[in-house]
Formats: sequence, C-alpha cells, structure tokens
Amino acid sequence: AMAATDGANFDWSTAQAANFPNLQPSSETISLRMPIWMLHKLKTRANQRGVPYQAHLKEILANALSG
Repeated sequence: AMAATDGANFDWSTAQAANFPNLQPSSETISLRMPIWMLHKLKTRANQRGVPYQAHLKEILANALSG
C-alpha cells in the first residue's frame, strides 16, 4: 500500500496535466426563480444549521425526492 503524502516530497517538475475528455460533471448549474420570502426563509434556516443555503436546498430536495 502507498503511504499518504501531502506532495511535499514529489518532484512536481515532471508532472503533466491530465485530460479526461469523457468525464461528466457531477452537478449542473441551474437558475431557479422563487418568491423572495421563500429565499429569505431558506437562507435563515440554513444559517441556523450553519450550512450554505444552496447545500441546505440540496438536502431538502434530496429528502423530498428519496421518499
């Protein structure tokens, strides 16, 4: 097994950029319109939980879609 490293001992001068042409993004940017009161409530609840509001929205949607 390989030991974990932070890369400090790696010779970066020989490194090459990797190209993954068929790699699909794991998420997609969307635009969503919602009432201002709903966005404020979403941000307030996310703040209370200590998470970004977009992450909180994804949690809400994931829970709604998994049930």
